[in-house]
Amino acid sequence: MALQARLHSENLGFPLCGSQEFMDSGSLFYEACFNLQQQQQMQQLQNQQQRNQILDFNVSQVVSPSTSDNLLPMKFSQSLAAQVEKQRQEIDTFIGLQNDRLRLVLQEQRKQQIAILLSRLESRTLSLLKQKDEERTKAAKKTMELEDCLRRAQMEFETWQRISRENEAMVIALNKTLEQVREDVCCFSSGAAEDAESCCDFSHALNRQDRDEEEQTKKMVCKGCNSQSSCILFLPCRHLCSCKSCEAFLDLCPVCNSAKKATIEVFMS
Repeated sequence: MALQARLHSENLGFPLCGSQEFMDSGSLFYEACFNLQQQQQMQQLQNQQQRNQILDFNVSQVVSPSTSDNLLPMKFSQSLAAQVEKQRQEIDTFIGLQNDRLRLVLQEQRKQQIAILLSRLESRTLSLLKQKDEERTKAAKKTMELEDCLRRAQMEFETWQRISRENEAMVIALNKTLEQVREDVCCFSSGAAEDAESCCDFSHALNRQDRDEEEQTKKMVCKGCNSQSSCILFLPCRHLCSCKSCEAFLDLCPVCNSAKKATIEVFMS
């Protein structure tokens, strides 16, 4: 009987760690716990049935000789009944001990399985948290890069706006300078003609005309070679002070010594 109960309790056991499917699914774990309780109840029911069978067998052994009271003394029957009761108590004690051992084994297995499940859940949770931290770090880095790119684009836009305003102002100033140059040329031509017609003193008029022409020529002469006419306008100072040949060798304006940033060729009609 002890061997049969032990074999039966061993058949009710299951692997310590459980299958991979059980550990990967929380629902299977709770189902397994429920199955453990059912198995424990079934074990108790089977033990009770075995005990009843043993008692029935012993009672039959006691009753059968009682039918022949003439063959066995009453004292022997009482001794046999006491022996049967003692055996029944021993069987009940053994079954109770086996039930306690089985309950402890099942509880220990449940604790171990819960610990393994919690360990795996903790490992997976830490992995997910680490993955989320990496994604958040990448997102923050990408945001900083986009903000930096936006700042550079804004600065570039403001720079181009400033250059555009400067170019517009430069174009307006150049137009005014060209108009002034044209007016000076026209005034010089008309003044020379009027002086030639209205001057009574011919020699005085000629001297004045020569002097004006000489001054105008000095103004229009190239400040680099002092021989050719100036046709290059320096920027940003807007001085018309160099010929086309000398412009390539000049880094500063010959008049104000300011740095040359750009030049424009002026065509005089």
